[in-house]
Amino acid sequence: MDTSNNIIAIRKRDITLAHQAFVDLMDRTEKILNQEALANPNEYKRLNSSTLEPCAVEKIKLACADSPFDANEVKLISGQRFPDIIAEKYYGVEVKSTKEDHWTSTGSSIVETTRVENVDDIYMLFGKLGGNVPQFKCRPYQDVLYDIAVTHSPRYLINMELDKNKTIFSKMGTTYDDFRTSPDSISKVRHYYRELARQQNRQEMPWWITSDNVETGHSFNIKLWNSLDIWEKRELQTKCMILFPEALNPARIMTKYNNTTLWLCAYNQVVNPNIRDIYSAGGKITHVNGKRLETPVAQVFNIIVDYSDEIKAVLRHPSSEMYMMIKDFNPILLQSEDMYEAWLNICCKFADENNVPLREWITDKPAFLFSK
Repeated sequence: MDTSNNIIAIRKRDITLAHQAFVDLMDRTEKILNQEALANPNEYKRLNSSTLEPCAVEKIKLACADSPFDANEVKLISGQRFPDIIAEKYYGVEVKSTKEDHWTSTGSSIVETTRVENVDDIYMLFGKLGGNVPQFKCRPYQDVLYDIAVTHSPRYLINMELDKNKTIFSKMGTTYDDFRTSPDSISKVRHYYRELARQQNRQEMPWWITSDNVETGHSFNIKLWNSLDIWEKRELQTKCMILFPEALNPARIMTKYNNTTLWLCAYNQVVNPNIRDIYSAGGKITHVNGKRLETPVAQVFNIIVDYSDEIKAVLRHPSSEMYMMIKDFNPILLQSEDMYEAWLNICCKFADENNVPLREWITDKPAFLFSK
C-alpha cells in the first residue's frame, strides 16, 4: 500500500502542509454536519454533550475520504482526557455544544493535565443545537477562547464567532502554546485579573491561586452577596437549592448551610455572612390563602414553592456545567430519570415531617402570610 501521501508522511516532509490537510478535514466535517442537520433537524436537536461526540467521530471519518487521513485512526478517547477525539496521533478535536441558539459556552480547564501526549494541533467542533436548525462550526481551538471563568476549575470561555485577535491569550499578551506550556501560567492568570480589577477601579480581591491548588481553587475576585444584582442572587440560590437540599431542612442542624457557604465562595467568588437569611428571613408561614394554620411552619417551604419553577427548568434541561455540579455535589439526582422529581421527593420528606402539603402548594402557588 502506498503510504507516501498519508498524513504522517506528509507531516514528516512539511508540517505546514500537514496542518492545512487537517484544516481541510475539519472544513469538510463542518460541511457534512451542517448538511445533515439541515436535512434532519429534529434528529440533531436531540443530541447532547455526550451523544454529539460519537456523532462527530462518525462525520470526521466520512470526511477522511479522499484525504490523507485514515478513518480507522479517528478515535473517541475514553475517560476524562483532552481533547475528546484523536486523529492520526497528532491531531485532536474538542467537542462542545449548547442547547441554546448562540455560539458561546464554557470550555475545558486551562490546566491541561489530561492532554493526550503528542497531540499538537487541535480544533474545536461546536454544535449550536438550539434554534430552528442546529448548526456547527469548526475552528482552531485557540482562536475561540475569549476569557477564563470559574466552575469546577478555571475554564476557558468559548465564542465560535470570536475575532482571533481578541482571544484571552491576546488580552494577556501571550499565545496559547506559550501559555499552556509555561511553568508560571497560573501566575500570568493571577496577574491579569489583578490588573484588570485595578484598571477598572473595582473593589475586588483576586483569589490566591497557585499551580498546586488551581484544580480546586476556583475563584478570582471575591464579592459580597449583598452587592449582587437580584437576578444573580436568584440564579445562585436556585443552584444552591438543587445542589444542597439539606439547607432546605427546617430542622435545627448546625452544619446544614456549610456546603452552601463553601460552594458560593469557592465556585462563585461570593461571600454571604448571613447565609441562613436566604432560607429563613420572614419568619414562619401562619396563613395560606387567608386561612390560618393550626401550627405555623418554616418559611423555607415558601422559598421552595417560590423557586420550584426555576428549579424544574434547570433540572429538566441542565447545562453541561450544571450536570457536572450535580454529579459532584448531589449525585443521587442522577439515579432518577426525572431529576426534578428526585429533588422534589427530598423536599417532600422534609414537608411530610412538618405536615406540609408541599406538592399541592407548588401546584397551586397559594398566597402566604408570615410572622416573625
